[in-house]
Amino acid sequence: MLKAPAPFPVTYRELWLPPGINGNATLPSSVDGGHGLTLTGARKGTTCDGVHFDGTATSNINCGAIHNAAAKLWISLRFKLDQPFATGAPADLWLWGKAIDGNNYIYLKLENANGMLRLNKYTLAAQDFNLYSNEATWEAGVWYHILVSISSVNAVRMIVNNGAPRTDPDVSAICNGGDFIIGDWDDPGAGAGFKGIIADFFCGTDDLSQAAPDEEYDLYAGIPPVDVVNEYLLDEGRGVTAYDRGSGGNDGTLDTSATWAFGACQQPVLSLDGINDRATTGVVCNLSSGFTMVWVGKMKSFYNGLSTDHALFRLWVAANQTLYTYYSSGGNEFRAELESTPFVSWTPTLNIDDYTILLFTVSPASFLTVFENGNNIGTVAGTIIIPEGAGTVYLGVHQGVGAFDVSKPLFVSLIDGAFTDKQARTYSRWLDKVLNMGLKI
Repeated sequence: MLKAPAPFPVTYRELWLPPGINGNATLPSSVDGGHGLTLTGARKGTTCDGVHFDGTATSNINCGAIHNAAAKLWISLRFKLDQPFATGAPADLWLWGKAIDGNNYIYLKLENANGMLRLNKYTLAAQDFNLYSNEATWEAGVWYHILVSISSVNAVRMIVNNGAPRTDPDVSAICNGGDFIIGDWDDPGAGAGFKGIIADFFCGTDDLSQAAPDEEYDLYAGIPPVDVVNEYLLDEGRGVTAYDRGSGGNDGTLDTSATWAFGACQQPVLSLDGINDRATTGVVCNLSSGFTMVWVGKMKSFYNGLSTDHALFRLWVAANQTLYTYYSSGGNEFRAELESTPFVSWTPTLNIDDYTILLFTVSPASFLTVFENGNNIGTVAGTIIIPEGAGTVYLGVHQGVGAFDVSKPLFVSLIDGAFTDKQARTYSRWLDKVLNMGLKI
């Protein structure tokens, strides 16, 4: 992963590289005598952008006959088209469906007759509802977020990119049978499935909240609710199994023409789901004197207006002796702080699937400086000096539990000494190059 040497002499106290994850239980340090991270929920994933479907009859993900006769069901997904879609497109594009037969089904598709997204449901040959999106044109290569739900209480809702919901008063249940299919509406399809990439497919069987904490908005922002039933991150990048990380445990199977989609960056990652995943060391890491903490990853939220905090990492020695970096829901900003001191803050500008390089330097005199993609975000002088001795590193969690993050770290390290501005930019440029992230620092 890091075949080229660093651009200047660097001494790693700890270096955690996800290719080393062994059995989804531990992320060892690549430094001799280093200390591994124990994984809880977190697992080895990849920078895969999702699953690509080519529209053929064997291009789908079959998740089995789940949610039969469900009185409540919601799904959230992102998609990106291979080609633009509008009225008169060559064929319909089916994103999702569950069908017993031609008289009992529910599906979500882009319809060539009008260019709109259509959510349609039939029971015993009678149409229960038929919703169309406001949108009638869809660009190629652009991510769209779709949230649809049926409910015996809240009826039917369909939302595109957090826009105004399209609704229907129907409160009937889902059909009692049929496979749950991603990328088509049945398996095998009829050769008119989806053509493009689908990612971050989540499903639940309750009513999503529409006010604080706003689960609908959080899903749009990339954060699934804690009670998600089916959680298909679609980042395995290999094999034919789409693992379900939700409580349902219903793994999906990629048919032969469904393939993993990668961009230029093709790296293993530590996959965090924002619900309960974390990685921690024992009380063993050397946090003495000056050091630089490096966090490099693929973002899975745009961190704006979320209902709860989300922690990238925490270095903990004792109360008031800690370096903490997190998204603050109260301030709607990222914060980096030496606890009980002022903090460096910056406005979230990251989109889902963006890559970022964050460096945090701590001087022996307890000055904290933050760098984002090589740029100095700010410096703050602390009143507490992190003492000589061992500490604990937490990734994706506040401290033990809480403020869980959804992200994909692909490089995390502790380095001797506090980088200068020049060193931070040079090192960030090197990471961008060797990891092929395309940041152009």
